Amino acid sequence: MKRICVILAAALLFSVFQPCYASSGNQSAENSAGGYIVKLKETKENSASLMALDMGLREVCGEAGIYHADTLSEIAELGDMVEYYEPDCMVTLSALPNDTYASKEWSIGNLEADYAWEKGYNGEGVRVAVIDSGVNSLHEDFDGTVFDKGLNKINGSHDVTDEMGHGTFVSGVLGAARNNGIGVAGLCTGATIVPIKCFGKSVETNASYIVSAVYDAVDVYDCDVINLSLGMTADMQSMKDAVEYAAGKGVIIVSAVGNSGTSQLNYPAAYDCVVGVGSINQSGQVASFSQKNSSVYVVAPGVGLVGLKNTSYNSYEFNGNGTSYSTPHATVAAVILKQYAPFADYQDFEAILRQSAIDRGTKGYDTSYGYGCLNIKNFIQVMEAYDFGDVGDAFPDIKGHWAEESIKYCVNQKLFTGVTSSRFMPEINMTRAMFVTVLSRMSGENISGFPNMFSDVDGNAWYAQPCGWGAATGIVSGTGNGVFSPEGNVTREQMAVFLYRYANLYNLTDGAFSESVLYNYSDRGKVSPWAKDALAWAVGNGLITGRTENTLCPQDSAKRCEVAAIIFRFLNNFNGLA
Repeated sequence: MKRICVILAAALLFSVFQPCYASSGNQSAENSAGGYIVKLKETKENSASLMALDMGLREVCGEAGIYHADTLSEIAELGDMVEYYEPDCMVTLSALPNDTYASKEWSIGNLEADYAWEKGYNGEGVRVAVIDSGVNSLHEDFDGTVFDKGLNKINGSHDVTDEMGHGTFVSGVLGAARNNGIGVAGLCTGATIVPIKCFGKSVETNASYIVSAVYDAVDVYDCDVINLSLGMTADMQSMKDAVEYAAGKGVIIVSAVGNSGTSQLNYPAAYDCVVGVGSINQSGQVASFSQKNSSVYVVAPGVGLVGLKNTSYNSYEFNGNGTSYSTPHATVAAVILKQYAPFADYQDFEAILRQSAIDRGTKGYDTSYGYGCLNIKNFIQVMEAYDFGDVGDAFPDIKGHWAEESIKYCVNQKLFTGVTSSRFMPEINMTRAMFVTVLSRMSGENISGFPNMFSDVDGNAWYAQPCGWGAATGIVSGTGNGVFSPEGNVTREQMAVFLYRYANLYNLTDGAFSESVLYNYSDRGKVSPWAKDALAWAVGNGLITGRTENTLCPQDSAKRCEVAAIIFRFLNNFNGLA
C-alpha cells in the first residue's frame, strides 16, 4: 500500500499584494502543489463569488466562499474582497508499502467486533463519506453493499473508479459483505458508503479537493460520519474551517494521525473536533510507524491486515499497514454510535471512546496510545449506559463558555448539576459542601454510614453523607471549632488540598511536587502554609492555573466553571477519564 503522511509544500509568499495571508506553519519555499485556496468576504449581492466564477476560478465550496486560484495575480484582481488565501497544499494518503504477507483478519477478535453483530449494530441508516481514492464497487466482496453514486472531485464527474486501491481497502473494512463465503468480513455492512474521490493514481492531492469534499459530504450527501484516511503537516485555515463546519452540523470525523513514527502533528487529525487514530499490531503494541503526539485519541489495528484490492473483481491484499487502515476501524464505532443515537456528536463519541478504550502504555492518556486501544464491545456497553442529555440545550448559559466542554463532561458524569433546571450558572462560586459532594460522587464509593463530625452539618442535609465520608477518609477537614462551614465558598487553595488528599487516598499520584512552580506568581506569599504543598502539586500537574498570568489568587473563591475545568483535568491526568 501507499505511504500516508501529509507533505506541506507551501510557498512563503512575498508579494506586493498581501491580503490576510492565512499562516500555516511549516511552509517551504515553493508551493509545489500549485495554486492557492482563497476565502472571499461575504457581500450582500455575492459579488465576490460572481467575480471569482467570471475569472474562471475553481469552486471549492461556493456556499463558504472558498475558491482555488492558480496564481497570485488572480488573487490580486479580487482585491479587498479576499478574506484570506493560503497555498493549496498537498494531502497524502496514510498507508505503508507492502512487505510481507499475513493470512488472517485478526482485527475482528482484537476489537471484539462480533459483539456488535450479535447486538444488531450493523450501521443501518447511517451514511459514511469515505474521502479517498474512490472504490472498486464491482468487487465480489461488495455484493450487497450499499454505495451512493459518489463524486469525483478531481474532474467533477460521478466516476469514482479507484486507480490505486487505497479507498477500496478502507471501504472494505467498513462494508465488505459478511457471511457470504468469500473474502473478508466488513464491520458495518448495513451502512451506506459515499465514496468521494480526491486522489487519482498518486498518493498526493491538493488540499482544496479534500476541503470541498468535506463540505459536500455534509451539504450534498447528508453524511453522518466522515472517514479521512489521510493527512498533511500543514495547519490550513480552510481545512480547519471545513471540519469545524462539519462537526458543527453533528457529523463525526475520524482521521489518520500519520505514519512517519515521529511527534509531528498531522492535520486534520490534530484539530480538536476530529478524532485521530493511531495503529497497533497484533500484539496490541503501538506500531513503530504510528505518530506519537497529542492528536492520537485512540489506536486500532493497523498492521498485517487483510482487505480488498482494486485490481480485479476478486483481488485481495494480505498485508495492509498504516494508520489509514486503523482509521476505518474507529469509524465503525462512530457508525455504531450514529445508528444508536443519530443526534450524538463528536463530543459524545470522544467521551465514550475515553471511557471504553483499553488503556495501554502510560496509565491514563499518553501520546502513543491516546486513551487506549479501541474495543467495540466495551464501546457499545459504555454507549448504552451513556447519558446523551444535551447539556447545551439544558443549560443555555454554558453555550460558548470557555469551560463548556468540562461542564458538559461533569454534568454527563453526574458529578454535579445545574443551580436550577435551566441554569448552570458557571460564574457563581461553589460551596465547600458541593465540592466534597463532587469528590464523593467521583469516588464511586458507598458513602453511607459515616458519622457526622461537624456541629454545623445537619444530619438531614443533602450534604451530610458526603461530609461524613470526606472527614472519615481524611480528604476534608473543618474550618475550626468543630465546624465545617458547608455553605461557605470553597477557596482555590482548599480545593487543591482536597484534591491532593483524594489523589493520595486512591493512589492516583506519588504526591511529588516542586515548590518552585509557585515562584512564577507574585501572590505566592498569600498561600496558607497548610496549603502550600498541595497547591504546588496542583499547579505542577496543570490542574490549577493562575487567574492572571502571574497571580494564583489562592484565597479567592472557586467558581463553578473553574471547578468543572479542574475536575476534568484531574480525571484526565490521573484517572484517564475512566
